[in-house]
Parts: sequence; structure tokens; C-alpha cells
Amino acid sequence: MDEKNLASADPPLLNRFEKQIMSINDTLNDRQQSFVENLGDWVRRMSTLIRGNQMTQLRNRFTQKDLFVGFDKDETLQSLVIDITKNNSEADDDEILDKCKECLIAIASSDGIVRAEQSSLERDEVDRWKHVYFHQQRHDSLYDYFSDLYNQESLVDPKGYLVIVNTFSNINTDVKSCLQELLSCQVDKLSTFKTEAQLSNRVG
Repeated sequence: MDEKNLASADPPLLNRFEKQIMSINDTLNDRQQSFVENLGDWVRRMSTLIRGNQMTQLRNRFTQKDLFVGFDKDETLQSLVIDITKNNSEADDDEILDKCKECLIAIASSDGIVRAEQSSLERDEVDRWKHVYFHQQRHDSLYDYFSDLYNQESLVDPKGYLVIVNTFSNINTDVKSCLQELLSCQVDKLSTFKTEAQLSNRVG
């Protein structure tokens, strides 16, 4: 049972079972735990502003959630490390860390990447990830993202892709016009679905 649901759980149900607390950290081996700690330090440095005067720093407070969309301190890095190590079993430690950082940069906000220039991260590394974000990954527009995805022949998958695109665009943005007839699409609002089954039937 999710710990968040304990307060509303039925006491007789809880009394029936032995209670043990288990977090995602308990599933990590020593190597994975080391990766999480290393990435945690990298994320902290990247989101810690050190340049500018003290008043400016206080006014422009910058958190890890501001830098990485959907960041959760208890799950994001752990889940990422588990996935990357599982799918790259032959990779060395440096390669694993690089792949993890590249995935984190992919969910970074554009203003977060620019603000990172004022962070405690070394300038050479900031410049490297800025280049990856703005020149290798496609964050300019929805059209550019899918155009680049389809142009990478090595990534063509006959089964298709499961992709989540985070955006600050208005909910009423005309997605079809953004794609400029690059591909056909179906646009739905999650608020219209009452159950997961309804969503599955619509998407399927």
C-alpha cells in the first residue's frame, strides 16, 4: 500500500497484516546507490545559483523542480538509474552517468538550462549540456521534435513510440496546426475521461 494512503486506510485491514516500510531506495544495489548519490549532487549543483548578489539570489530562488519538469526527490533519480543500468548492462560507470544526465537534460525547462549558467556547476559542463539541449535534443517546437524523431532511421520502430511531451503551452493550443501536417493526430483532453478504461478504449 502506498504510504500516502495509510491515513485513510481501514484500521481493521491494517491490523490484519505485518507492516514493513519499503522505498525504492531499498531496491538499489550498491553501484546504483552510488549513481543516485552522484546524480543527486550534480542536480543540486546545477540548481544552486551562486553568481549575482545575495538579494538577486533570494528573489530568484531556483529549485530542482524548476529545473527538471516533474522532478521528485524520492523517485526520479532512483527510477532513472534503475532503467539505465538495466538497459545498459555492459556500460561503464561514466557512460551510465552520462546517459542519466542526458535523460535529465531532456526533461529540463529551457529557462532552467539558461539559469544553470549562474549555478555552481563548472562552466564547461554547463556549456556542454546547453549544447545538447539546444542543438542535439529538439526543444524548439513540437514539429521539430517529431520531424527529428522520424528522420533518425536507427530509431524507426514499426510498433511506434510511447512519448510524453511536457509543455508550457496553453491547453487550447491547436496541436494539429503545430504539427503542420507532418503526421495525423488525435487530440483529447484528459478531463473528459472518468476512468482509465475509457482512456484505454479511446487511445487503443
